[in-house]
Amino acid sequence: MAGMFEADQPMKIAELGDTIFIAESEKTPFTRLVKRGSTPKQMLSQWPVQKYPRRKFGGTMDGTDIATFTKTTREQMEAYAMWIMTEGWMVSKLANLTYTAGVQKKEMAKQAKDDALILAQMIERQVLSNVDTAVEAAPATPFRSRAAFSWLSNTAQAVKPVPANFRPAAAAWYDGALASFLPANLEAMLASAAGEKKSPVDLTGFVGLLLKAQMSKWAQLNEAASATDQALTRYNLNASEKKLINVVDMFEFDAGMVNTIPSFYLHATEADGEDSDYTTRSGLFLDLTMWELSFMQTPAGYKLPPQSGGPRGYHDAVYILKCLNPLGQVVVETDS
Repeated sequence: MAGMFEADQPMKIAELGDTIFIAESEKTPFTRLVKRGSTPKQMLSQWPVQKYPRRKFGGTMDGTDIATFTKTTREQMEAYAMWIMTEGWMVSKLANLTYTAGVQKKEMAKQAKDDALILAQMIERQVLSNVDTAVEAAPATPFRSRAAFSWLSNTAQAVKPVPANFRPAAAAWYDGALASFLPANLEAMLASAAGEKKSPVDLTGFVGLLLKAQMSKWAQLNEAASATDQALTRYNLNASEKKLINVVDMFEFDAGMVNTIPSFYLHATEADGEDSDYTTRSGLFLDLTMWELSFMQTPAGYKLPPQSGGPRGYHDAVYILKCLNPLGQVVVETDS
């Protein structure tokens, strides 16, 4: 006797998911951790920096009167803020009225939320890039905030350069091959930074994934290597866990310590926002007390007139990344 089979049902209701599954992380660690500065009043921000002068210490003759007087001097740091805006979102009339799998309410709300996240990622990529500050020169060049790799340059920047006395020494940079970056290199860089600061440094490292892996390897014991090449630390693991731990997040030397955080936004390409060869291999080791992200206008969303096609809008922000004093920080910048 014939019956009803699944194949005979002509208008089956599709099983639709209620979530859109996105693999990409929403975390933007640098802009989350860096402190917020006061609201700028102009596109050009300026602030003073100072170093204590060296003085001779050969002793003073009895009865000496001071004939000349000295002072501590200051220099000026300055850079421009920038306006950054998304490409905007738009939802057609019918797309906003119909149901889509994974969209809980209206498509308009989903697209607006996504656009806000995209702005946060744009800011993270910009401040962790190597672009220099720039003044607006209509219509070709917009204002641009100086990014972290440029702030820590050991040579003069093209626009509003950091005073020579406040640029990190060349010894604070590593630009060789990643495979050759060893504990001795980081130790020497930290020694340079500590010498500038006159105290051991405590830095937060925002590092690409390949650089993070290279640094974690330092704790491995290479049985085939000579005794002088072997790491000094061996881990005894609980056999019942049956797992290998090959992650090291903190590195401590006489000159200071570094805590590392993986970053996937370093040294991106300005023209398209894509990763560069530097992204996974480079790192910024920062004294976060010397950085501020100041918003003239915090990230905000706007709805535009819908016209006939449907609702639309965009997000934007106006901000400046300030390195209050670049000394005492180190950089790895390599693409190989």
